[in-house]
Amino acid sequence: MAGALYIGLIRAIGPMTHAKMPMAALREACVNAGFTDVATVLATGNVLFRAEGGRAAALRKLQGVVNGFGLDNAVILRTPAELARIVAGNPFADAAADHPSALVVFFLADPPRDTDWLADHPGPERLSLSGLDLYVDYPGPIATTKLPPAKVEKRLGVTTTFRSWNTVVKLAAAAFSLEKKG
Repeated sequence: MAGALYIGLIRAIGPMTHAKMPMAALREACVNAGFTDVATVLATGNVLFRAEGGRAAALRKLQGVVNGFGLDNAVILRTPAELARIVAGNPFADAAADHPSALVVFFLADPPRDTDWLADHPGPERLSLSGLDLYVDYPGPIATTKLPPAKVEKRLGVTTTFRSWNTVVKLAAAAFSLEKKG
């Protein structure tokens, strides 16, 4: 049994977390937890793996792996099919072509508690919610926006993590490649 393929998106990976959880150690811990076909993509907390037992069990087990490093970073899962839908459903193709590092996808852990503000958002960011994923087209550097990721998460009322369009496309390609492998 090969198990289902998942993409684990670990929130808030940076220099502090790398010191505790290098990607090589994360891969090894995932294998030791019973995952197969484990791969990391970039060094930003993206891990692809196969797991038995369903999505909830895979999420609990991956969260346990992360916690085993002494970290409490949230983990969000997506499937290859979900990533493919995200890529195909991008409402901001112009941003993907023009400034893909400033087009981001927020991956929501749960349905948002508040979405009313999305339609009333005055910009300049463009926003589009699709299920548990929010596309945000930042027209300039994310570091200078009045709608930083922490504010997006607070307004939605749920745990999120985000990835640039460049990363989303790389993750989708890696998942497709692993899926073909079997």
